[in-house]
Amino acid sequence: MTVTLAFIFTIIAIIFSGLFSGTEIAFIQSNKVRIEIDASKGGIINKIISRFNANQDMFISTLLVGNNITLVIYGITISVILNPMLQQVYDNEAFMLIANTLISTGIILITGEFMPKTVFRINPNVMLKVFALPVFLIYIVLYPISKFSSWISTMMMRLFGVKNEQQESGAITMDELDDYIQQTIEDQKDKEEIENEVKIFRKAIDFKDTHISDCMIPRNEIVAVDVETTTKEQLIDTFVTTGLSKIVVYSDDIDNVCGYIHVAELLDAEVVWKERIKPVLYTPESMLANKMMRRLMAEKKSMAIVVDEFGGTCGLVTLEDLVEEIFGEIEDEHDFEKQVGTRLSDTSFEFSGRAEIE
Repeated sequence: MTVTLAFIFTIIAIIFSGLFSGTEIAFIQSNKVRIEIDASKGGIINKIISRFNANQDMFISTLLVGNNITLVIYGITISVILNPMLQQVYDNEAFMLIANTLISTGIILITGEFMPKTVFRINPNVMLKVFALPVFLIYIVLYPISKFSSWISTMMMRLFGVKNEQQESGAITMDELDDYIQQTIEDQKDKEEIENEVKIFRKAIDFKDTHISDCMIPRNEIVAVDVETTTKEQLIDTFVTTGLSKIVVYSDDIDNVCGYIHVAELLDAEVVWKERIKPVLYTPESMLANKMMRRLMAEKKSMAIVVDEFGGTCGLVTLEDLVEEIFGEIEDEHDFEKQVGTRLSDTSFEFSGRAEIE
């Protein structure tokens, strides 16, 4: 091989090595949510990138195979260029081998690794779109080799008893979704309005992991009356002073809940309120809030008593409380402004133990 031909092949090998390395880091750093959103808009480039995302392991394997082939070619051709030069400096095989290795490695690290990865990392999603088509053609050509290599790797892992736990390709993680949302906020002009919408969206996502104990009214704050000792007039006064539409009714002790009474039941002057007590649902404090919400709506109830591991009452949860976990505080004409803190002096304050700290 002539030096001129070797020089041409070396340049081509460096370009392809940079392409493989840059595409790999761009794909890893890319926002997978944006990839799928762009794919839903159509377009051959978006579809190609979405296919890469759906076959992540095979795509990365193909890039590595392509890069390895390129590095082998580069190693052969760069030796043809460097050996005659090094031979003129010092005609010694050991010297030529060491010098050749150091020089060729330095060149490929800078031009085929560091520089491409730095450039592609700046805007990974855009760089993927720019080089999607040529990379896809290479992907098709090298796919059989990558598939065979992957099969060999799987067999070797099974032979040594190593489990190959693969994450579902194309699956979007919560971190990726959160990154996409945050980036969307930064791109918008009216950030305050967008942030409110995003806050609701994030709460809806987190709601699946919320337990009843996180959103219930604690035992000591439950407004309840004793079925044996409370008169109708006292019950009416309780409704008026609290502004509630439903009040829990118990017998002797709050751990023995009979049900609840609705304010509408007291509109009839002749009604015996104790006969209008409605049954209430019970739920453990460890139950997920989203399941409790579905249960309340399915059974057309608006409240449930939360019990602890001993069967005692530890709180109360309402459908309104569960909705507020997503949309924030819902105030009506009966709600009072909650004062969570009181200034005692210039240097001391008293806060409610239920005050949320963000």
